[in-house]
Amino acid sequence: MAEIRPVNAISVHSIPVPAALWNPANSTITEANPEWEELSGKDCFNSKRLWESEAEHFVYNDCPYSLKRRTVEDSLELLMIVPCIENRLSEDEKDKENSSSDIYQSLIRNTPTSVCIIDKNGILTEMNDSFKKLFKLTDEAIGESLCRQPAFKNPGFVNLIMKGIEGKNVQSEELTFKVGDEQECTCHITISPADYNQRGAVDQVGIILHDITEKKEYENDLISLKVELENTLRLQKTITYKIKKHQNDFVIDMAAGDLLKKLDISPSSVIGKTIQEVFDSYHLGKIKPKLKKIWETGEELTYEDEYKGLEYIASMVPVIKDGEVTTIICSIADISMIKDIQRKLIETQEKYRSMVQYSPDNIYMLNTEGIVLEVNPAAEEQWTFPSNDMIGKHFSEFVTKDQQTETIKHFETALQGEATRYITTLKNKEGTRSHISVTNIPIRVNDKVIGIYGIGQDITARMKIAEELKEAKELLEAYFEHAGDGIALLDPAGNILKVNQHFELMFGWSEAEIIGESITILHLEEQVSQFKQNLKMVKAGKRIKDFETVRYRKDGSPIEIVFNLNPILNDTGKLIGISAIIRDLSEKKRNEDLLKKSEQLAMIGQLAAGVAHEIRNPLTTIKGFLQLMKESAEDDFHLQVIQGELDRIEIITNEFLALAKPRAVHFSMTSLTTLLTSSVEFIKMECLKQGVDVRFSVEEAEIYCDSHQIKQVVLNVMKNALEALPDGGLLSVQLEKENGCAKISIQDNGAGIPPERMKHLGEPFYSTKEKGTGLGLMICQKIIKEHNGSFSIQSNVNEGTIVTILLPIAGKE
Repeated sequence: MAEIRPVNAISVHSIPVPAALWNPANSTITEANPEWEELSGKDCFNSKRLWESEAEHFVYNDCPYSLKRRTVEDSLELLMIVPCIENRLSEDEKDKENSSSDIYQSLIRNTPTSVCIIDKNGILTEMNDSFKKLFKLTDEAIGESLCRQPAFKNPGFVNLIMKGIEGKNVQSEELTFKVGDEQECTCHITISPADYNQRGAVDQVGIILHDITEKKEYENDLISLKVELENTLRLQKTITYKIKKHQNDFVIDMAAGDLLKKLDISPSSVIGKTIQEVFDSYHLGKIKPKLKKIWETGEELTYEDEYKGLEYIASMVPVIKDGEVTTIICSIADISMIKDIQRKLIETQEKYRSMVQYSPDNIYMLNTEGIVLEVNPAAEEQWTFPSNDMIGKHFSEFVTKDQQTETIKHFETALQGEATRYITTLKNKEGTRSHISVTNIPIRVNDKVIGIYGIGQDITARMKIAEELKEAKELLEAYFEHAGDGIALLDPAGNILKVNQHFELMFGWSEAEIIGESITILHLEEQVSQFKQNLKMVKAGKRIKDFETVRYRKDGSPIEIVFNLNPILNDTGKLIGISAIIRDLSEKKRNEDLLKKSEQLAMIGQLAAGVAHEIRNPLTTIKGFLQLMKESAEDDFHLQVIQGELDRIEIITNEFLALAKPRAVHFSMTSLTTLLTSSVEFIKMECLKQGVDVRFSVEEAEIYCDSHQIKQVVLNVMKNALEALPDGGLLSVQLEKENGCAKISIQDNGAGIPPERMKHLGEPFYSTKEKGTGLGLMICQKIIKEHNGSFSIQSNVNEGTIVTILLPIAGKE
């Protein structure tokens, strides 16, 4: 590798032969290198004659030399003295030169600094291993243009190369090169002409690239740290005192810092003064002993105190020279804000501790693994476990098995940062169970969930009340529908909100037709004013009792009724509705007519007795006919009409009675397989009519039941499934054993039931069918419940519905 000789840029000093810059305008040398200066002092060298004459050769030390000229600028010429023939070196000198060259070449090749040589055309002629590694080059790059290599297609670098080729030296330039797709490196660049030809032109250029990428990263980090430190110091208002001892007093030698302004102290007011002149007696009594101790022992001291309402932390550091304290540097920082934050933090912790400690809700803390870390007294009381028995255990151990999977899902959701609410069941130490409403709250630190707070409310009593209220509501609804009187619920304006079936039968309107209409739909025009008067009284909180009148059916026929209007008030006493109870007086009027006729007959009998002896025989005949008339009264037309109407509503009445009072049941050992088989055979004909395929699969199972009731349930469910398949489909009936129970699954692939309707199934008077009452499903559930079984429905829209019935197998209860 050619030797690199760093030289000064744009200077004759970079030329290794005698050289000078000649100004033809005034015939003066403007610059010359040492070789020229040395040669020009020789007797053989007449510079003026040399450059003014046409002669180009002269002899020095028996060696011929020639003068080379080259214009370098408009007003300057470069003059160079070059030997005409190659100098002859002795063998020793050659060996010495070769040895030095080998050492130099070895140094270049093994140095960690990247080095390369290019010729005057920018062609890469040599490079060391460090250069190859840094710029990911191979020996194939030798002989190619360096600036066309991917890493060196940098206009700034190309300009520097051009300077080197022009004979100028480049030092301490800094450029960043892109190496590969993403990696970059920053280098210090030195470019020097490495060799000249005899005409003084540069033949080769040496390039030294020192990788400072890591250094730049450190510098950038250092700058960032410096900025951060400056910002910190700027935000942390401080005071720095330099204190020296003068005789027996401590004198403030220096005072600086923005905190002086907060204390309304100027540096000039304290510098040069003793601490007795600066601090009051109270603070002087605190500060002076500390300064004495530090001066005597040379130990550092840090303490907190307050001065003029300012809470601060002070650090006293001794400056020791030759084993003795010469100065004490005292740095004071304002910690008022920190102290306020600490006090607020303590206050918040106390509030939190009080809230958790005395909360009636059970509160517990879990880590991300679900391990209980902390519980409050309410949780101990709720779970009836001491805290030592709960802390360190997984929370699912205290949840009933049937709720564990769902509870863990909610825990995992909270770990994702989302608060969850759910209801679960705990098993207490005594073996009892309690229902709690749980809220899981993620604990976030630096936007990362590090645990879960669980807040639980005991809702066992509330759920029991809710169940009782539900049963009461069902009874009230049943009473509403089964009542022998017509009942209508009205809003405060007298519009109909709901009517029962007896009302529909009494007046001929269906509930769908009449809801939203005014109750005056039953009135004649002249009766409306009387109703408004009654409505006014009810709004005033009064009751209308046993008001007899005539109202009109849908067909316009009159009906004699007696009604009661009662206000419905909320908790605040505000009228929110009106109940109208209407009784049909038709039967009562008929009985009154019969009674009147009986009284007339009695009067006739008495009259006949008075004249018996005159008209005995006619009287006997009349009495006989009267007797016949009494016997024929059983064929009265009105009684037949009433009997027909009663027959038409017998099915609905039986359903109401089934809900309103216990039924007589007869339990016996029954083959559920046989019962299910006969039920499927019974409904197959209907399936064929609708184009419904039946898939039937059973196992042998015996249960203790009322076979008629169970068959009623199965047929009712299968009938519902058929109604869901009006255009044909698949009905699947399956019986299997599962955990000591007989499991009946009845599935259809119909339209399914939407979720908003699913939650209402089983409620009285709610049905997915247009003319359904919802009572059939309620009776089915009641029958299965009386048999200690379970009845469940699962449905997906456009996928179908599956009804699952579980009944205990005989001997497996």
